[in-house]
Amino acid sequence: MIRVALDAMGGDLGPRIAFQGAVHILDNNPDVAITLFYAPNAGLDLPSPHERLSLVACDDVILPDEEIRLSLFHRQQTSIYQAIRSLFTKQSDVVVTLGNTGVMVALARHILGLIRPKLYPALMREIQSNPLRCLVDLGANVHCPASMLVGFAQLGAAYVEALSDEEPKVGLLNVGVESSKGSAVIKEADGLLIDQEWPNYQGYAEGSELFEGEKNVIVCDGMVGNAVLKASEGLLSFIQKKMTRITQASSVFESFYQTERRHGACLVGVRGNLVKGHGRSDVPAMIGAIEYGMDVARANLSQVIEARICKEEIK
Repeated sequence: MIRVALDAMGGDLGPRIAFQGAVHILDNNPDVAITLFYAPNAGLDLPSPHERLSLVACDDVILPDEEIRLSLFHRQQTSIYQAIRSLFTKQSDVVVTLGNTGVMVALARHILGLIRPKLYPALMREIQSNPLRCLVDLGANVHCPASMLVGFAQLGAAYVEALSDEEPKVGLLNVGVESSKGSAVIKEADGLLIDQEWPNYQGYAEGSELFEGEKNVIVCDGMVGNAVLKASEGLLSFIQKKMTRITQASSVFESFYQTERRHGACLVGVRGNLVKGHGRSDVPAMIGAIEYGMDVARANLSQVIEARICKEEIK
């Protein structure tokens, strides 16, 4: 049985998105149990009782625009805190949330801990699933020294090994492939990665290589990754709207949008499985995020990545 802890309070559209998504998942997946962490309020229609659905009422909620403060770690009755806590106590196998990214990362580090000291956790997104191609980091870390980028490369490579039969081929996102290009941080990271036996580092990657080419793990800092991801999603939505009069083309774009780009991102590098969906997610996107979380839990992703990282560390 896959046990999903679902933070119902993070999305822009309210908890009904999580409620409806949970009901759909339970109706179509007999091997899944869901615990919904929510904040009760007047007029909130809870899901109908289900033998594999548990409801946990929480007294506090983290708002989307809240800053990371020390007091955050003492607010143990928030829905996101309680959901992540359930991972730590082995009551769930994966957490899915649409909430505040910074808060999720901070609480995950605080409650679950890192798989290795000074290996910073990163948000990873599958740009495509077949063949698997990933972008890391997407916003968990904004100011990244070279050593942090090397860690992202290791986490990305371990992710690809865990969820596919493909060999990880790492590229460092840069303004060009020439050795003379890039910031001092990028050049330092390039030098560090060249000296590593693992992962298989193939040099700089330009923006076009996000979607095609041999490299299947593209590494960048969180600010760049977040901007790239949202620009790509915005362009896809823009093109889709422009193509609405062409039925066949519109169908192709909608299919890609649903299957390749709506399931959220995975936080890797902490001792537990977490999936972060977009705050603006609708019900289909919520369902996709939960399904992604189910895949992550079935693969024991966090434990597999930790074992791979530790294997390299003791060589």
